[in-house]
Amino acid sequence: MPKDNQPAAKFRVGYVSATVWKNENFFNVVLSKSYKVEDEWKDTDQLGHGDLMNAVLALKRAEQFISEQA
Repeated sequence: MPKDNQPAAKFRVGYVSATVWKNENFFNVVLSKSYKVEDEWKDTDQLGHGDLMNAVLALKRAEQFISEQA
C-alpha cells in the first residue's frame, strides 16, 4: 500500500506516463508527457500525434492494475 501523497502505481511508455492515485474506494489516473527544456525536465498534459500509442499502452497498464486491485 502506498504512503500518503504517493501514487499507487506509475506506468511509463516512452515519454508518456499514466499515474494511478487511490482515493478512498476509487482510483484516478493522470496522464502526462515529460519533455526537456535545456537541462530541465518538465511535464505537460498535451500530447502530440507520436505520443498517442504510448498513451494507449500506459492507460491499458493502468487499467489492468486497477482491475487487479478489486
